[in-house]
Amino acid sequence: MRINHTQTHLMIEMKDKIENKNLWLFFLMTFAWSWLLWLPEILWGLRLYLAPFGPTIAAFILTYMNEGLDGTKRLLGRGLDFRFGKVWLIPIFLLMPAIVGFSLLLAVLSGEPAPGMPVLSQPWVIIPAFFYILFLGGPVAEEIGWRGYALDRLQIGYSALVSSV
Repeated sequence: MRINHTQTHLMIEMKDKIENKNLWLFFLMTFAWSWLLWLPEILWGLRLYLAPFGPTIAAFILTYMNEGLDGTKRLLGRGLDFRFGKVWLIPIFLLMPAIVGFSLLLAVLSGEPAPGMPVLSQPWVIIPAFFYILFLGGPVAEEIGWRGYALDRLQIGYSALVSSV
């Protein structure tokens, strides 16, 4: 069976419509999950640590529904892929300290007193803080969903800059 140009075009168009629907469903699921689990903290001060996981959970659910277990494994694999130019380790490890240091320098130069920094007197705090932020503060909880799932679908119709914003 031979597929002609019109059929190919229609198949691509149909796939794009499905991806667009899945993208909207991703946003709906993400925000519903996150805000429903943030409401108890907002209203009663009860922190449910699962709220930030909305994007990743939505991505895994939608990927499993549309691509099965193999697609889900590929999505997880993208989050664990360390094949990149090692030059990117420089901004990975130095960008945030440079931004914080520059901000502190600007504050001091503008006449503000230097803020207290307990990390300097208790450097052991850095390691648990790192893991807390890594697992509960965003990267693991969110990035598989935002960058691994939504970004690709956004870039079907928008530039990398608009998709990232």
